[in-house]
Amino acid sequence: MSQVLLPILQSVIERSYGMPRVVGDAGRFLIGDRGYRLLYGGRPSEDGGEQPRARLLVRSLDSGLRAALYYPDALVLQLERHDPRAGLGDDNIDAFATFVEELDHLLLVACRAAAGRTVTLLELEHHAAVTKYLLVVHFLGRLTGRRRLSEFHRLWARHHLFEKYADGRDEEGERYLEAARLAGRYVRILERLNGDGRRDELLAFHERSFGEQVRLIAASG
Repeated sequence: MSQVLLPILQSVIERSYGMPRVVGDAGRFLIGDRGYRLLYGGRPSEDGGEQPRARLLVRSLDSGLRAALYYPDALVLQLERHDPRAGLGDDNIDAFATFVEELDHLLLVACRAAAGRTVTLLELEHHAAVTKYLLVVHFLGRLTGRRRLSEFHRLWARHHLFEKYADGRDEEGERYLEAARLAGRYVRILERLNGDGRRDELLAFHERSFGEQVRLIAASG
């Protein structure tokens, strides 16, 4: 599933933001549980024996950045059982959002590095949160055959992507919560724009500094 879904998502993300194809085929960076063990040893789990979590693994070397895109086997299996190309629902929205999030991290880090720009963790999560919404709306639009989604579908997407994570229990949780809050406000700006205006705004969104992005959201009321 990952080898089939990944190029579709990569193409949509790069076209949406006008990204240069810095990484080429993102599938070259994919690893599963076995690949994680070979690279890092042990089982790919968090402290305390929790279930493994998808993540972008980045190392800085003298020759430049090295990255791997780790998707747990269980997450890939979930998407195989509930293929998002056939439908998005409560049974696969979280797995799909995670799949998109880590891919967006890879593409953004590569673009920023190629441009000689840094990226903060909050900026990374904010950009991915916006991208998740764009991809969910894109897939729902294809599945329903509607150019503009119903209010029900938009509220459903907002709930799963921005609103249900309401408790930041630690520093990482607070970062995710703030990224979701900012992204939720930003997509309201997008939804007020027509086709050409929306396209231009997405190109500008990707190029802005994070500080400029926060100021734009604050000014939107």
